[in-house]
Amino acid sequence: PRAVSIAAQIADALEAAHAAGIVHRDLKPDNVVLTAREDGRDHVKVLDFGIAGLSGTDTTSGRPLTRAGMVMGTPGYMSPEQAVGEIVDERTDLYALGVILWESVVGKRLFDGPDITSIVTQQLTTVAAPIATLDANVPPELDALVTKLLSASRDQRPSDAGAVRDVLVASLPEIRQ
Repeated sequence: PRAVSIAAQIADALEAAHAAGIVHRDLKPDNVVLTAREDGRDHVKVLDFGIAGLSGTDTTSGRPLTRAGMVMGTPGYMSPEQAVGEIVDERTDLYALGVILWESVVGKRLFDGPDITSIVTQQLTTVAAPIATLDANVPPELDALVTKLLSASRDQRPSDAGAVRDVLVASLPEIRQ
C-alpha cells in the first residue's frame, strides 16, 4: 500500500509537469523525496528536472521539441526509446514510474548489472516478470498496470499520468480516500 500511495503521488507530479508540456526524462528513486505529513503519511516530492525537456511540436517550425540521437537519463530507469536515443514523450516518464513501482513492490532492482551496457541490454531484450508472480498479494489491476507501464513499446504504455494515478488509487481500498 505504501508503494502504491507513493507512486500515485509521483503520477500526480507527472500529470502537472506533462500538462505544462514538460517531460522529466530522469525519473528515478534518487529524484523522489519523501517527507512526513502531520498525520504521518508520506508527502512525495519529485525533484531534479535538470534534463527535463519540452514535449510536443514547436508551433512555428513544426519540428519536435526533443531531438533524436541524444541519450540522457539513468540506465535502468530510461525507457527503451530513450536508451537508444529516439525522441521521447510523456510515456518515457511513465515507464520510469513503472520501474520504480516494480522495484518498490518486489524489493530489488528490476535491471541490474556490472555496467551501463549490461543494464541497457537487459532493458532492451528482457520482459519484466509480472509483480503478481513475485508477490501473490498484488491486486490484479495493479499487476496489469505495471505490466503496461513497463512495455517495451511506447504505444502499449499509458500516456496519461492522471489515468495511471486513478488506477493506482483504485487498486488499494485503503488509499482511496
